[in-house]
Amino acid sequence: MSAPAARAAPGFTLVELLVGLSLLALISLLLFGGLRFGLRTWEAGGTRLAQTNEIEAAQGLLRRELAEARPVTVGPPEQEPPVFFQGGGEALLFVAPLPAHRGVGGDHVFSLAAEGDRGNAQLMLRWHPFRADALAQTLFDPKDSSPLLTGVDAIAITYFGRPAEDAPPRWLGRWDGALGLPELVRIQVRFPPGDRRRWPDFIVAPRLWTAPT
Repeated sequence: MSAPAARAAPGFTLVELLVGLSLLALISLLLFGGLRFGLRTWEAGGTRLAQTNEIEAAQGLLRRELAEARPVTVGPPEQEPPVFFQGGGEALLFVAPLPAHRGVGGDHVFSLAAEGDRGNAQLMLRWHPFRADALAQTLFDPKDSSPLLTGVDAIAITYFGRPAEDAPPRWLGRWDGALGLPELVRIQVRFPPGDRRRWPDFIVAPRLWTAPT
């Protein structure tokens, strides 16, 4: 009597195989999409952190320099010359010591302004050595400059102090140094529409400010 025929090994039908491959493709797609979303979120978070650090560094440098603004006077002493501090609504010139890490000591003239087209301007800080006999020369060496921020729409600078000796202090759009240094300086930076960067409130008091006598 012959041996019974061997039973066929179990397997997958073509339909089951297609369903399995479809499920595998769907799972892979979901996993890859989640990975891409996670990477984009990570990159966006890193970009925002870098932008925040850049703004904090810019404010830290400006705070340090403006707090150390020097009330240097220009002109004959017998005429009660004004302090060299030329403040406008969108630009500022003042005298302060250069940071020690630059390797050159002494007082320097600093220029702060937004340079370039609105929406793509640079918040630029420039400097050159202070010389009372050469203040009319406003040229700055390109190497003695630092773009603090890029992609800026506009800046607004205001000054708190007395516009005259007998007037109460208030916020002003200009300051010419006739009454010394301002009590406070406020700098506002605006970014183009859609730019998610934010410039925190920035007000600094020159530590060497003295009330007019």
